[in-house]
Amino acid sequence: MLDYKKSIISPNHDWIVFLHGFGGNHTIFYKQIEQYEKNYNLLFIDLPGHGTSTALATLDHTVEKITKEIIKVIDELAIVEFHIVGFSLGTIFAQEMIAEAQDRIKSVVLAGAVIKWNWWSKLLVKTSYQVRFLAPYMIFYKIFALLMMPRENHSRSRNIFIKEATKLGRAEFMKWAKLAIKPELAYQNATKISNSIPKLYVLGRDDHMFIQSAAHAASIDSYAELEIIEEAGHVCIIEKAIEFNRVSLKFLKQHQSESNDWGIKREIG
Repeated sequence: MLDYKKSIISPNHDWIVFLHGFGGNHTIFYKQIEQYEKNYNLLFIDLPGHGTSTALATLDHTVEKITKEIIKVIDELAIVEFHIVGFSLGTIFAQEMIAEAQDRIKSVVLAGAVIKWNWWSKLLVKTSYQVRFLAPYMIFYKIFALLMMPRENHSRSRNIFIKEATKLGRAEFMKWAKLAIKPELAYQNATKISNSIPKLYVLGRDDHMFIQSAAHAASIDSYAELEIIEEAGHVCIIEKAIEFNRVSLKFLKQHQSESNDWGIKREIG
């Protein structure tokens, strides 16, 4: 089972499931914890091979397999309904969960939403994977991180991405790189079903790889909203954490249970 951390106020409080991005782990949400845990039970899940979760014994990763592993953790904790906060690659699994567990999802926040690559980034991802044996794998990741987060105010986020991705190791890294080639498949699965799940897309103004596709996805979904954060790039949850927390918590409050009252946090683990 995937490793996880939880923070519980009481059984009467809504749960939020956090899903991190490629190469990171649940600690990427460190700037959200203090504000979120005041009103919600929190569940942070490390994806396979990330953080303290062991890798899956499979030749290839698929969105469907990993989503099933995420749901196993939620079921183990007997969580019936929940909100999702996904970041970057984690939004792919959030989309797949809409397809597979729509009756259990109260709302979804998609930060740095990955719907599909723009044409030049898709070409870069595919080319990097095809020539993966010709150079150290981290060279491609560093180039990609620089192109995704090119500005000076992105440097901290970029360094975090590179540092955490190094921990994956080559074999696990390549499994995830292959999975990431076609992120639009999970979005397509989610849109095939009729659902009224409230969704909030939150992107930095400088998130040039994904902002156009996310804006389009929000515009054609009557249950979706779009928030653009100025002076932020892909990692808006860190670069502009105060603004992200404000807009996301406002959205979540609109869709929380009536019983989600204030309480004293009494279990962390």
